[in-house]
Formats: sequence, C-alpha cells, structure tokens
Amino acid sequence: MADEHGLDPALKTSRGRPGVKWASIDGRLAAWVADMDFPIAQPIADRLQALAGSDVGYPNWPSLLRSPLPERFAARMSDRFGWEPAADRLLELADVMQGVVVAIHHLTAPGDGVVLHVPSYPPFLSAIAAAGRRLIEVPAQLVDGRWGFDHDELDDRLARDPARMLLLCHPHNPTGHVFDRVELDRLAEIAMRHDLVVVSDEIHGELVHPPHRHLPFASLGSEVEARTVTVTSSSKAFNLAGLRWAIAHVGSAALHSALAALPDHYFGAPNVMAVAATEAAWQDGDEWQAAVGRQLDANRVRLVDLLATHLPGVGYSIPDATYLAWLDCRGLELGDNPAATFRRRGVELSPGPRCGPQGQGFARLNFATGPTLLAQIVEAMAG
Repeated sequence: MADEHGLDPALKTSRGRPGVKWASIDGRLAAWVADMDFPIAQPIADRLQALAGSDVGYPNWPSLLRSPLPERFAARMSDRFGWEPAADRLLELADVMQGVVVAIHHLTAPGDGVVLHVPSYPPFLSAIAAAGRRLIEVPAQLVDGRWGFDHDELDDRLARDPARMLLLCHPHNPTGHVFDRVELDRLAEIAMRHDLVVVSDEIHGELVHPPHRHLPFASLGSEVEARTVTVTSSSKAFNLAGLRWAIAHVGSAALHSALAALPDHYFGAPNVMAVAATEAAWQDGDEWQAAVGRQLDANRVRLVDLLATHLPGVGYSIPDATYLAWLDCRGLELGDNPAATFRRRGVELSPGPRCGPQGQGFARLNFATGPTLLAQIVEAMAG
C-alpha cells in the first residue's frame, strides 16, 4: 500500500519538493513544519489538473462568497463524528489562525485572560500576546507515560484569576494528546461555570490514532455549542496547507452577531482551487487517507525502537493523534534548545522553546514520512 500511494519516498524525491519544509533548510533532513512528505491523493491531483486545464475564473456557485463546502462539511461532521453543525453558522476562512484571531478580537478585550494548554502551537502564543490578552496556562504533565492536563487545578485558578476564553487545541499540538469524553465534559463544566467562550481548533481531528477517537467539543450539547467557536480545515488530514481554506462553526451568538454586522467581502471569497481539492478529498480520498493513517500509526510506534537504539536518552510518549512527536531531550544535556544541536548534525526539527517555556529542553519531530527516511532522520540526530 505504501508503494501504491508513494508513502515511502526516497530522500532525493523529498529534497526535490519545492515547499518550505525541504526547500528552505540547506540540504538538511526535514522533520519540522507540519507538512507530510507524501504526494497528495490522486483524486485531488486529478481534480486540480482538470480545473487548471479548463477554467479557474469565477466559479459557478450560488454565491461568489460561499462555496458548496459548508454544507458538505456539515454532512462530513455528522457522518464521522455524530455532530450536526448548523449550516447558517458556518464561515469559510483562509486558514485556522484567521478564525482564532477573529474570535480573540471580537470576544475578548485587552487584559482579558485566555486559557491555553501548554506547551502550545506557537502562533497561539503570539496571537494572545499580540492582542494584549493575559495567558493563563494549563501545563502538560506526563502521567503513566502519557501526556495529560490537570483541569482541577485550572478550575481552582479561575476562581482566583478569571478568564474570558479557553483556546483549545483539540487534538493537542505538540503533545498529540486526545481529550476524551471525561476531559471534555470537565472542560465544558469549567467553561460554563466560569463563563468562558471556547475556541476549539480541531484541525488534527481526522488524524487520531486507534483506539482513540475525536469528539468535537461543540457536539457535547446545545449549551456547550452556544459558547463554542470550532475552527478546522481539510489541510492537515490531506496535506493541502498551501491551498488556504478553512472553516469555522460560530456557535457563539455574540461572535455570530458581530460577524453579521461586517460588510460583504470582509473575509473575501474562497479559493476555487482549494474548494476543488477539498471536494475531491472528501468525495474520493478515503482510501488514501486510510493508507496514510496506517503509515502514521506504524511510524509513531516505530519511533520508539529508533530512539531506544540511537538516542536512548530521549523521552518519548507515543502521541494519541497527529504526526508530531514531542521529544524530551533534557537527558542529553543539550541545553534549552536541543534542535540547534540536531540542526548541526543535519536534521531540522521544530525548537521546543517556540512552544513556550515548557518547551525548554524539548524538540518536535514530524514523522509524516516514509519508514526509510524516518530511520535516516533519527540516525542523523544521533550524530
């Protein structure tokens, strides 16, 4: 199956890719930014080629400002996760961070507290800081070999230090933690009692490894949905980040009203190529997605033996989701930013400190590559 879908690419093939992951790092092995090394699904490639060869003018949609994807997104959420988002609350965006920034701007004020699980996806940290909001951290804890978070401590803190928003990365980047039903119910209870609006980034929701399952936060009930803004995209699950399309479900009445008051064209119109790619992914991409899921599942487990063999001082908890490994390199005594050492050894990782102070001594490794390249990456890291 790997050969059929190109899921074991040669190093020469990967180095020939023009995107930032490989083209910007001066010949090093790329295991940093969250793109996969795999070719896009053939149905997506076929759809894009057909469109590019015929017509990329104004699309024949009922409205130039809204593609057919919101209704198809709603159907996909219902089929996959049992959540039925209201079509009239769906807003198309360029990317997930646009939705996050819009929600922060309209639903909080300077000085308001924003709760965030840390370490964190770096743009969340910079968005909170740039908006002049206060960061309220929920630190990750390693318990019985699995990353998790203490929400009882969060509950106690909010009684002393109120916040206005919970920015939820669900599944979590960079730890790969999947919030289960018990955790989500606890977070919903906290959000309702402390009157938090929840912005739930669920871009990795279709990259959850068995036996774990993704449960959309807004699906917990009507009261929860009414205080939740869900932002997601097809880009991570189908490797389409450069096409720039995302979607938000605006359950919050306050944000819905604020957006309704904005003039037409404020958010622009969806990209016709991105819409075509996502349509093809959702209609004909299941086989590719399943094959990729099996490859990622095998890689996250394979990484245990690779690290034990070549870098036994590195701590690694197998992620529940994503294709990102959060590596504890403190045992190697490489300082706060071990990615700098690995860079000198010819491997580009994401520096842990960019994910906040909790990332000191850590590095993030992208294992969305073939088994051959993954072994080369870890061997090179060992120097």
